Amino acid sequence: MSRVLDDELTEAAHFLRDRDIEEAWAEAHILLAGALGIDRARLPAVDDVPDVARERFREFVRRRGETREPVAYILGRCEFYGLTFRTTPAALIPRPASETLVERALALRPGTALDVGTGSGAIAVVLAKHGVRVTATEMSDAALDLARENAASHGATIEFRKADLFVDGDFDLIVSNPPYVKSAEVDDQAPDLRHEPRLAFDGGPDGLREIRRLLAPARGPILIEVGAGQPPAVTDLALRAGFRDVRWWKDLLGIDRVLEAR
Repeated sequence: MSRVLDDELTEAAHFLRDRDIEEAWAEAHILLAGALGIDRARLPAVDDVPDVARERFREFVRRRGETREPVAYILGRCEFYGLTFRTTPAALIPRPASETLVERALALRPGTALDVGTGSGAIAVVLAKHGVRVTATEMSDAALDLARENAASHGATIEFRKADLFVDGDFDLIVSNPPYVKSAEVDDQAPDLRHEPRLAFDGGPDGLREIRRLLAPARGPILIEVGAGQPPAVTDLALRAGFRDVRWWKDLLGIDRVLEAR
């Protein structure tokens, strides 16, 4: 990497750090690779950056630092469970914590699955790519369009339905990553999160509104991603709804993140 390019990366990292971006150095590299249209691992071999890519990089850094727009939205893509997905403000950005749900779902080896509130379609696509026949529901037309685009880009056959939670049918497994942040706390989230759709976060006054609706029919087996600190209340909801077998699965940080109920 040339000295000039290294200096530009350093300047970008300082700019981001001054705006409270914790992973400033790493994100500067990711944004530069995105501006160049290459994998980050190839950056050390880059000696020069075309003017158009340099200006694109500077604009990316400005957007990240000044508005706190998430990197995934700036680049229009993110990685999830080894696959690349298109990301737009129409849906929540797929997160590593949700890979816990996917791993448990695949361990159960369902033939069919219902993904409730599919968002970008990331969970549904991963399941479908592993041979599961998936039906995915979503209330947002924009999110459904994004999910269909992601499914098509991966050659995944999924039945997408516009619906509020469930649709009729028999499924071996139900999965969902519902909104679970308390309404009063949504506006207190990190600046990055304010770019993502509020409906994907807002779980009502106690953060459990959609989880309560998912559990009320006592349809199972079901896997639900929940917020940190919510497992005791969610366990109680599941037992009251009629589930008898309740287990918890930890995310990469060791936090109980995914409810499994039968």
